[in-house]
Amino acid sequence: MKNYKGIKIEIKPTAEQIEKINRTIGTGRFLYNFYIAYNKEIYEKEKKFVTGFEFSKYINNVFIKENPNKSWIKDVSSKSNKQAIMNSEKAFKRFFNKISNFPKFKKKSHNNQKCYFFKNNKTDFEFYRHKIKIPTLKFVRLKEYGYIPKNASIKSATISKEGDRYFLSLILEMKKEIKNSISKKLETKEGIGIDLGIKDFAICSDGQVFKNINKTFKVRKIEKKLKREQRKKSRKYLSCKKMEKIFMNVKIFKNKN
Repeated sequence: MKNYKGIKIEIKPTAEQIEKINRTIGTGRFLYNFYIAYNKEIYEKEKKFVTGFEFSKYINNVFIKENPNKSWIKDVSSKSNKQAIMNSEKAFKRFFNKISNFPKFKKKSHNNQKCYFFKNNKTDFEFYRHKIKIPTLKFVRLKEYGYIPKNASIKSATISKEGDRYFLSLILEMKKEIKNSISKKLETKEGIGIDLGIKDFAICSDGQVFKNINKTFKVRKIEKKLKREQRKKSRKYLSCKKMEKIFMNVKIFKNKN
C-alpha cells in the first residue's frame, strides 16, 4: 500500500543556487502572466480559449524564435516552466467554473513565490541527512537535518521564497503495510459480517470486538482539557468586553465634563 506525505524544510542554497532559483521563479512568473494576457487577447479577438499545452508549444516554436531576446526562457528547467503555465490554466478553469475570480497577474513583490522541480530519472532527488540533490541545482544543504525518512521516495519538490529565506516542500511516497487482524481475515476466503455500533466501533461475526477510541481514557482526558480551555477563553472574552464597556463610560464622562 502506497502512502503519500508532504513535508516542508528550510534549505541553505549557495549564491549560485540562489541565482538559479530566483531565475526559475522569475521565468515562471513571466510565463504565468504572459499566458493570462495572451489568452485574454485571443478570447477578445477570436472568442476561444488557448490551453496550457497549446501555449507551451507557441512559446517554444513561435514566440522565442520571433523574439530572440527572450531565449532566457529556455535557460531554466522546462518542466518548471510547464508547471507555471499549467497553474495559470487551472486559474482560468476555476474562473470558468465560477469558483474564483478572473486570474490576477503575479507581482515580483508577492510573498508566494515558488518554482517546481520534477523527477526526470532515478538519480534525481538523491538525499542524505544534511543535503538533497535537486534537478538543475545539484546538491542543496538542508538547514534542518533528519526530516526526510530513509524509506521515502521523493516524487516532486517545490522551492518557495519567503523574504530572504528559501524553503523546500517535498511530496514523499512511502510503502506502508497494513498489519491488523481485519486485513489478515480479508486474505482468507471466508466471509465476515461486521456490525458498526456506538458503544464499540465494530463487532465481527467471528467474535472480534474493536473498541471505540472516543470512549478511551486518553480521548476523554483531551475532551475535558478542551472544555476547560474553551471556558477560559470565554471568561477572557467576557472580561475584555466588560473592561471595554467601563473605558467607554469613563471616556463619555470625561467628554461631558
